Amino acid sequence: MVDLIDVVLQSFKDAVNWFTGLFMQGLRHGYHTLTVDTFGTPTPNTHSGFVFGQPTNAPWQAIRHALVGGQIMMISLLLLVICVQGRHLIRIFNIGSAYESRKTKRTAWVGAFLIITWYWLGVVVLYLVNGFTIALLPSLSTLGTVMVRLIGSALSNPALSLIFGLLGGVSMWALEALYYIREILLYVYIYGMPIAVALAYGNIPVLSDVAMGFAKRFVPLAILPLPAAIVFKGYDLIYTQSSLTPSDPFLSYLVAVSLPLVALVVTWKTFTYASPLTAKIVGTATRGAALLGGVTAGAYIGGAGVATTAARWGPKAAAGQAVAQRAAMRGSSDDEDSTPSYRRTENDPGSY
Repeated sequence: MVDLIDVVLQSFKDAVNWFTGLFMQGLRHGYHTLTVDTFGTPTPNTHSGFVFGQPTNAPWQAIRHALVGGQIMMISLLLLVICVQGRHLIRIFNIGSAYESRKTKRTAWVGAFLIITWYWLGVVVLYLVNGFTIALLPSLSTLGTVMVRLIGSALSNPALSLIFGLLGGVSMWALEALYYIREILLYVYIYGMPIAVALAYGNIPVLSDVAMGFAKRFVPLAILPLPAAIVFKGYDLIYTQSSLTPSDPFLSYLVAVSLPLVALVVTWKTFTYASPLTAKIVGTATRGAALLGGVTAGAYIGGAGVATTAARWGPKAAAGQAVAQRAAMRGSSDDEDSTPSYRRTENDPGSY
């Protein structure tokens, strides 16, 4: 019976060591394979003309052909026209308001401009993000060598070794997978964004909100590697350039495991926090544009008083004040031309 218990315990220890070695091998391999390309942003290679040149690398050749005068641009413009006409059509069924119909006319021109210029706008954003990422990232080969050296000595506690190996290996694999999926999604967004813009600015109920939510995800997806690059730069300053090496094996494991874990958490928090923040910024910019248009229109139609009302209370209140002023002016002009009701007219010469 004692021999059987010893065999079971030894088998359990071997299984724990095997799982620990598997995860630690993934962590070490991840540090050795981390390069700038892992956190890089895909951009077109052009021999001249910056973003205006003809791309020479795939799939940017097909993307540029489809977005600049190609089928995606034509389909997007056609969808925008259909959505605008559909918005006017549903007014027959008393859905929406006249204000929403007028708003559709204004947003349609913005959508058409974004569809036509989207390729250059998107590529410029990717160039900027890639440039800042390269500037922030340290030498990943040197940093990876230092981190692998920190986990050279084994911990005496098998449970801690398993926990650290599990956290480090899973975090490193998840980080690599996340940035690989990001690269694929960036191609999808660059290619399909004009269609999303057409549906978003077509102002169709429900469908427009879904398309706008999809389009807003491009901003956090594009800036995703910047916080992770700052984390890697901080670890490089502390443990590579400053030679601040932990003396205890437990702390060495903790430092080596925490780098991919912290980078993964920061990356995910950036995406989840930036999505509603982007929506809030876009909404604020839209309200600001509407307010500016209301102030300008109020000053042109009703003078300084209506413009002040538009600036303080919004375009709807300014429109109400303008209508009231017009009605008051019309009433006063009619009263001046008519005969007062209290005057007796039987002795007037014109009454005979």
